[in-house]
Amino acid sequence: MTNGKLLACAFAAVGLVSIPRQASAIDRLTDQEMKKLFDTIEEDRSKFEGALDDKQKNTTIKDARGEVNANEFFDDFQDQVQRASDRFESDYSASSEVLSLLQYAVRLQGWTATQPAGFSGSKEWGVLATDLRRLAAAYNTAMPNPGQQGLGSIAQARRINDAELVTAAASVEKKIDGFRSAYDSALADNTSITSETRQAAIQQVDSMKKYAQALNAALADKKEGVSEADALLKGTRGIVETASKLPPSSPATVSGCRCATTWQRSR
Repeated sequence: MTNGKLLACAFAAVGLVSIPRQASAIDRLTDQEMKKLFDTIEEDRSKFEGALDDKQKNTTIKDARGEVNANEFFDDFQDQVQRASDRFESDYSASSEVLSLLQYAVRLQGWTATQPAGFSGSKEWGVLATDLRRLAAAYNTAMPNPGQQGLGSIAQARRINDAELVTAAASVEKKIDGFRSAYDSALADNTSITSETRQAAIQQVDSMKKYAQALNAALADKKEGVSEADALLKGTRGIVETASKLPPSSPATVSGCRCATTWQRSR
């Protein structure tokens, strides 16, 4: 078996966990905490806009996307907050709506950077900016630092809601044994791999099963399960890294990657 086929097996393992790299345990919020955060953002947004004077509200916001009246922009920003909040449900994380909201937030941050120190609303902006950074972190992205607007806006935002995380963890625990068997057979087909290397590779899969079980247990206890999810994701990436370093077998070895086939059938 070639390294390419072994990598196909490894990527099948990654397919078992169709969730992005999670925010840290400090950053990940439960669905209920997310709803509270949206409410807080709207409350602090209103306070910020209310603290601005009429002159500021009638200025022009200029950025790479063009020019817009500040008052109109603030109205649009309010709509973005409301839309993200309304669309967020237990079965829908509103990632696209939050991405749009954060892109508006980046533009707003750029505008505040052009205001003089201690401008009317600066205190309220500091509070709102903290809320927005928490929102970005919860969606596995980040707001650019003030003064770094030229580095580009936010390109993606993705959050896994509680129910989706539960489903993914259960799927891994259910299908990992079949994957282990197929992956072990694929490794055995490669005559260039020593028994020690094969055993170490399979131990990675066994560890991944333990991580899935730990994640399921944490979620069953109504815990956030972030550290357990991180361990599971690192385990799958470890399998990919191991497969990429394995030696290729002789050209005579032409057996297929049965683990990838097994995974495709199990989906």
